[in-house]
Amino acid sequence: MFLRRTATLFVALACASCSPWDYPVNIPFAATWQGSAIDCNSDGAALSDLRFYVSNVQLIDDQGQAHDVRFATEMDWQNDAVALIDLEDGSGACQNGTSGTSDHVLGVATARAYRGLRFTVGVPFRLNHENPLTAKPPLDDPDMHWHWRSGYKFLRAGVRTATDGFWMHAGSAGCDGTVGNIAACRFPNRIEVYLPDFEVGVDTVNVDLSALVADIDLDDDARSDCSSGPPEAACVAPFAALGIEFASGKQNGAQRVFSAE
Repeated sequence: MFLRRTATLFVALACASCSPWDYPVNIPFAATWQGSAIDCNSDGAALSDLRFYVSNVQLIDDQGQAHDVRFATEMDWQNDAVALIDLEDGSGACQNGTSGTSDHVLGVATARAYRGLRFTVGVPFRLNHENPLTAKPPLDDPDMHWHWRSGYKFLRAGVRTATDGFWMHAGSAGCDGTVGNIAACRFPNRIEVYLPDFEVGVDTVNVDLSALVADIDLDDDARSDCSSGPPEAACVAPFAALGIEFASGKQNGAQRVFSAE
């Protein structure tokens, strides 16, 4: 909490005179399960992973116009184009995680009245296929890169119960070429989120894991997974929850995993 307040104050002070970009923006994220907070040590269903990249953040004004948020770059969890949200801490069920966390996006926007939020879960194409060995934070995390797919995992998410569990890695698939030389991907798999009632400085973006796995059987005592591969039937339902048609990798409807509260 101290880090968030300090960073927010820094952004506000640093940009106090750089009009029109003088509106400090802090967008917090939290993991939930059936309306309650979930973490790596929760009873019943526990978080086993939740890391994702956020880009193309825009605030929506009272006239419905979108305005870009410029990311602050003084911290290692975001650069000028993408932020890494990491809501696991490596404890409990998060055996493949790390102790470090980052739960918010910081930046500035033009000052006006806002009533909504839009963002993409994913890495922009121009950055997604560059060499990860020379990447700067937050794109230097090897856990978030698919070397065999020449791009990043946009989302790592999972839940675990005493006898069952599910995890998924979502990212672009069917990409032609090699790192640094990708022309296109047949399955973009970028998640577009629009929260029309988000109030900056008041609301949190909730990530509802129960909505993500609503159509996954967590009572069959068999852990399952999804790695964004075309043959994986287990990907269809969670991708639909994210608003993506799995067969095409394109947005096909409204997502129901991210919400404002």
